[in-house]
Amino acid sequence: MSLKVDPRSSKKDHSPDVTLKGSAKLLSELVETSKNLPTTSSELGSIQLSVNEIRKRVHDLRRGKDIGTDHTKAHYLLAGSGLPIEDVDLSLKTLQSKQLLEQSVPKRQVEGEIETYLEAKKDENILSSIEQLLSLAAKDFDNFVNQNLSLDWAQRKEEVRENFGILVQKKNYNDFTKHLAPMNPKLPTWGNQGSSILNSGETRLNVNENYAVREKFEKYAKIIYRFNNTRQMKQDFPLLKELSNALSTGGDLKNRQLLESCKILEGLKHSTDVVTNAKTYLQDQFLEYVDHLYKRNLNEGLPTNINKIKSFIDCKLKNPNNTWKFNNLTFINGTPIWALIFYLLRAGLLQEALEVAINNKASFKKVEQSFLTYLKAYVSSKDHKMPVEFSAKLHTEYSQHIKSSLDGDPFRLAVYKIIGRCDLTRKNISFITLSVEDWLWIHFMLIKDDIADTDPVYERYSLSDFQNIITSYGATRFTNYYLQVLILSGLYELAIEYAYSMSEIDAVHLAIAMANQKLLKVSNDNSLKQGTDFVFMKDNERRINFAKVLGNYTKSFKYSDPRIAAEYLILIALVDTSEQVEMCHQALRELVLETKEFTILLGKINRDGTRIPGVLEERQSLLHLKDEKEFLRKITEHAAVRADEDGRVYDCLLLYQLSEEYNIVVMIVNGLLSDLLANTDLEQPLVMIDENNETNPILIAKKIVSIYIENLEISKKVQSKNKETCILLLKLADARRAYLVKQWETTLAQIEELDLLPFSDEISARKKAQDFPALNENIIKIIPNLLVMVMSCISQMIKSLNQSDYKSSAKGQQVDALKNVSRNCMMYAGMIQYKMPRETYSALIRLDIV
Repeated sequence: MSLKVDPRSSKKDHSPDVTLKGSAKLLSELVETSKNLPTTSSELGSIQLSVNEIRKRVHDLRRGKDIGTDHTKAHYLLAGSGLPIEDVDLSLKTLQSKQLLEQSVPKRQVEGEIETYLEAKKDENILSSIEQLLSLAAKDFDNFVNQNLSLDWAQRKEEVRENFGILVQKKNYNDFTKHLAPMNPKLPTWGNQGSSILNSGETRLNVNENYAVREKFEKYAKIIYRFNNTRQMKQDFPLLKELSNALSTGGDLKNRQLLESCKILEGLKHSTDVVTNAKTYLQDQFLEYVDHLYKRNLNEGLPTNINKIKSFIDCKLKNPNNTWKFNNLTFINGTPIWALIFYLLRAGLLQEALEVAINNKASFKKVEQSFLTYLKAYVSSKDHKMPVEFSAKLHTEYSQHIKSSLDGDPFRLAVYKIIGRCDLTRKNISFITLSVEDWLWIHFMLIKDDIADTDPVYERYSLSDFQNIITSYGATRFTNYYLQVLILSGLYELAIEYAYSMSEIDAVHLAIAMANQKLLKVSNDNSLKQGTDFVFMKDNERRINFAKVLGNYTKSFKYSDPRIAAEYLILIALVDTSEQVEMCHQALRELVLETKEFTILLGKINRDGTRIPGVLEERQSLLHLKDEKEFLRKITEHAAVRADEDGRVYDCLLLYQLSEEYNIVVMIVNGLLSDLLANTDLEQPLVMIDENNETNPILIAKKIVSIYIENLEISKKVQSKNKETCILLLKLADARRAYLVKQWETTLAQIEELDLLPFSDEISARKKAQDFPALNENIIKIIPNLLVMVMSCISQMIKSLNQSDYKSSAKGQQVDALKNVSRNCMMYAGMIQYKMPRETYSALIRLDIV
């Protein structure tokens, strides 16, 4: 049973004014109610009708009753809302009368718009469905491959290359590989085996990013270029000074750290002893600072080092009101004597410290009387260490009197601690305000590397112990000084790693400077790497992959600036080990192959055969190569082998020419020529209009022959059989050109001149069939096409003779001679038919002339 709404039961006022106000309200209610209807985002999904169904429904609507008056089905739609249908009808009429609704359009126009819309929608749906199906099919196929196929892709690659005849060494160039075997029995490993140098890490650096970065890059590149020039001339080059000049233009804190790091490294040139270098640098730096303060606050007296230190003490240990900051200082003649001795030691002025102690001996306390003896022994020893007999006494005095003195001078404790290496369990000095540099200096003064087994544990303090303290503190404890601390403490590899966090381009050049000074522990085995891509642990030591540092740096400019990239990659061999030299050569081979800038990097061959060297050949002395031939073999020839392995035949060809392996060049050209002649359709030209002498084998071969034959020195390096094969193939190319323009007699004459086919008699046919297997592989490949050309020419010539009106005995003799050649060629083809493609023999049968 259904409920029906009687529109006549409505009691509302239907006056025009009331209706207009009500209509707005009713329409608002309809809009709100419509929001509850299912949408395309509804879980109910969308209703999609076919085009035919839409046509049917539109047609039914047209045939129905007047839409404006038949509200029967609308009653059910609006029944639940309590909305009388008459009100809706009246509201619509009122709106229409006020031209608030669109006027109806002609029926035919409506039908046309619907048709257009439906056609467009249909096309859109079809395209969308096709796109979705293709996407699903691709995804399903990828899933199927991943789940069901387990292939040895390296093996498949070789099989595919062999099937398509793409320069596979073991198949196409047996003679070539035999030639190479004794020269390079161990070929290098390459990037596709996981050992790539130029593409082994990630970098955010882009030297072409903006003007400022590019300007810095070019400034550094000029320094490296001049650095390599002077190295090549075996002269010294102030690399660190040049790098400092490049950094001096910046004024930020990072730049200042890098600048000071370069200055530290400049002081490390004369010694590999980390502790000695660090103490010397810190003492010189302190003395320079003292001198600077003295010049700002000139006092009476001569500018001696002792007076300068006294001036420094006045500036640092006195308050603004001229009172001393310490209450327990020991004064002699108004001078804090122990502070003076301490800061003289801090400045490395040992003789001056001893002088002060001698001049004030009478003023020392009773417990301090033996101090002068200890200081003399300390200053006079070569390594500035206390002799054993004095060390024990000093330690006893320190423990009994100096350390336990409650009101003792803190600088006296510091002096005793430093010269006697006392109480190493507590390395810091209380009550004395120390800068980072002071703190470092005290630790370096306490370090003893030559620790004996008999030394007590509490007296053992080595450089590695101090390095562990530095790394445990990290960068946060040394604000704006961590890079310098790492360098001073001999943690050079970590210094490079930290420098990367500040500026990659500067870090690279800092690494170059360190490598030039032989400070870096370099290795390329990063299987146990920790930290960054460049620094890792091996045999309990930090190592840096210097080759990767430079290779990664060249990433962003190796294509735009290959010459500069080469200058940087040459620096890999700065670390003069066989491993690094080989890595340098490998990186340069990769650069050659990736950029293909053969002329810039390797040079070129002029038309007269003379060689113009490239960047790498000019720098061969920096590559640890003895002579030019070794350079050619190490760099160019190995790059050629790689290009050959990758199927880059034209790169391979150019590289072998640059390496002066002219015989191999001719062999490769012969292979290209043979493939072109054997695989190009006889109706197609061998040289296209838009081809040039760098891509077309025929044009390449002509250029090679002209150079090699004219130059006797080059000609001697090419085997005669290879030269003969090349010339023969070029003659066949001329025959193909005549064949293409239907010059049958010329074609036949040119082929006969090659003496590859039996033109004379049956004996010749049998003889040539017997000799067929001994022919050069490149000649064997062209025989099938050669036979087809001969038979086609004979067929066309006989046809032309038979169709001519001219009759004579000579004509008949000519036809018989042509048929004789045809029979000889068919006999020859029959004897070698199983060594030719089946379709070739079938074509010959069709062309056979009885």
